Amino acid sequence: MKTIIALIATVIISLNASAVTPGADMMFKTSLRLAAEKSWYDAEGNLLATSRMINEAALPFNVIKSLMKKCPDYQIRFIREFEAEGINTYVITLENEKGYKVVRCLDKTLTVLQQLEKC
Repeated sequence: MKTIIALIATVIISLNASAVTPGADMMFKTSLRLAAEKSWYDAEGNLLATSRMINEAALPFNVIKSLMKKCPDYQIRFIREFEAEGINTYVITLENEKGYKVVRCLDKTLTVLQQLEKC
């Protein structure tokens, strides 16, 4: 199941990375709004995972604490919540004056998936 979540996160991050350019900012926001909620099913029609866009207020305290500790100078741009087998994983796009960072938060573990510098 973690493999499925990792694959889904990788696809979304790849789309995000190609869209994060100074001229494409509005297109990036629009494409994320259109794909706000998604569900994945197996061949028998059983629900495998769901994902949705959430705001900062919906983040659990332990995720906020990890972000404040490991990425203090970044602002949250976008948050996607993945739920599979009762486990919530958060893929968060952060921004500061130097660039962007995409992180994955699972429980108290924060992993940097991608880091991009602004031109």
